[in-house]
Amino acid sequence: MRVKDNFIFRRIADEHLLIPTGEAAMHVKGLIALSESGSLLYQKLRNECSRADLVAALMAEYDVTEAVAGEDVDAFLDQMRQLDMLVEE
Repeated sequence: MRVKDNFIFRRIADEHLLIPTGEAAMHVKGLIALSESGSLLYQKLRNECSRADLVAALMAEYDVTEAVAGEDVDAFLDQMRQLDMLVEE
C-alpha cells in the first residue's frame, strides 16, 4: 500500500501538515495535521510498504510493543481509508 499523490506534505515550524490538492481538495476540507508518529507513518507510505513495515518503523522509533504499534498503525490506516488517501493493491 502507499498514499495517493494528491496530498502535499509540509513541515511548518513544529507542525506536520498535509495539504489536499486536485480531487482530494474536493473531499477533504482544510489541512490535515499529523502527530510525530503520524508523520513517520505517512513518510513511510510515500513508498510502497506493508502494515508490518509500518509496525516495525514505529517500534524502531518509539519504545512500544508490537501490539501497541499494531493498534496505532491500524487506527492511522483506518483514518487514511476514511479520507480515501491510500492505494491498496
